Amino acid sequence: MNNIYFILISIIVLLYVVNVVRKKQFSIKESFWWVLSAIVMLLLSIFPYSIDWFAKKLNISYPPSLLFVICIIFLLFINFRNSRKISELQMKVVELGQELAIVKEKVKNDKE
Repeated sequence: MNNIYFILISIIVLLYVVNVVRKKQFSIKESFWWVLSAIVMLLLSIFPYSIDWFAKKLNISYPPSLLFVICIIFLLFINFRNSRKISELQMKVVELGQELAIVKEKVKNDKE
């Protein structure tokens, strides 16, 4: 019975991500990892003992720790991607500011 709640939550998360992409509030490229995580969440809720199987194959004695490690790695990956994107956008803002200053200076000189 508990699995039904997790399955419903997984489906709701998946539908929410798809809906946000459909409304063009989130790009398809950026949503890929969230859709993938929702699918993994759905699979783990349908087959809850699969994490035990993976943990046994990797010689991990406490299966929930494998789940936590996977989640932490996923969140670190997302955080790294976002940090890289922010850095790129900051460089573009500086570049655009410099170009704007040059254009303003040219307009000022042309008026004189």
